[in-house]
Amino acid sequence: MVYAVCQDNHHIIQRRVFLRRLPLAAASALLLAGVPPGWAQRLLSPDQPETPRRSRVVIVRDPRAVEFYTAQTNRVARMVDRGIVALTQAADVTAAWREFAKPNDVVGIKINSQPGPAMGTRREVVCAVVEGLRRAGVPARNIIIWDRSDEDLVAAGWELRDGGDGPLCIATLPNVGWDSRVFYQVPHVGSIIWGDLEFREREMGERSYYSRIVTERVTKLINIPVLIDNRHVGLSGCLYNIAMGSVDNNRRFQTESLHYDAGIAEICARPPISRKLVLNILDALLAQYAGGPAFQPQASWAPGEIYLSRDPVALDALGLAAIEKRRKDAGMPNLRDRARHVHFAAETGIGVDERSKMDIIELNP
Repeated sequence: MVYAVCQDNHHIIQRRVFLRRLPLAAASALLLAGVPPGWAQRLLSPDQPETPRRSRVVIVRDPRAVEFYTAQTNRVARMVDRGIVALTQAADVTAAWREFAKPNDVVGIKINSQPGPAMGTRREVVCAVVEGLRRAGVPARNIIIWDRSDEDLVAAGWELRDGGDGPLCIATLPNVGWDSRVFYQVPHVGSIIWGDLEFREREMGERSYYSRIVTERVTKLINIPVLIDNRHVGLSGCLYNIAMGSVDNNRRFQTESLHYDAGIAEICARPPISRKLVLNILDALLAQYAGGPAFQPQASWAPGEIYLSRDPVALDALGLAAIEKRRKDAGMPNLRDRARHVHFAAETGIGVDERSKMDIIELNP
């Protein structure tokens, strides 16, 4: 099914908060374009559910899960198993994973390979997820580990594979490409460069096209980012990982600009991500509080934790708080002014960012 943005609605900014951030002339232009006034106060997508009253979050800890920057396979697998059962309250691990995927699903596991082999999503976490999906009956060939670019995947130590028994490991660039029918558009232009769908067609563009992995190849999405700061947007967490990894022309949302915080949230709130994202697992076995998204060993520490939730906003809010604590201890300025997309996503209705609205289950060794 194609989740194309209707041509008539390209310039609808469907959040009152977002309209307040537009210059007066631009906001007036939107209203004069025939947009019904009430639309500006609705959620971004008719498919987006109302904000849940509470979000369930599981934090699993094991200080021995990482030794000398190396994740311990068996310990990590146990952490993921314990976390998924606690999150779903299922009878066992197999029943828990069946809540997220059926045997006929094609599951895309979105990782973050950009920080490289030391700080990118750990293979041990991904393998534990793959094993859980297999136990739930999902064939290996229906499991796709993916990221934005082949180059990042290979640099982080992943072996590309787009055939055979699986699981597969692919990237949008350079071969899979972007879906010309499905895009997010706001009146904020970005420079079109190699890798963008409109490269060679124009120099600047207002559209960000979704990856064909997201729109065509998978039926479910599992999001596995790492806990790392980001010098541009404060946090490279769940929202950033799935949003910026799923669209082209995304540099306009990764700088201090009028639209960057809204863009990250809104890309997540629209189909196909809003319809397919079923689980978020924040890899905090190792974490980093400064210098991200590139790996900076002097700013890293080893929490030995894994966070799980259906709510990406809740995980980002908790992850941001953990990073802020380390930055405060190091005498560094806070990141909240740069990580505004987290609160904006809560306002949009994607999830919650207040601990008082979370049911947090903490599992220790």
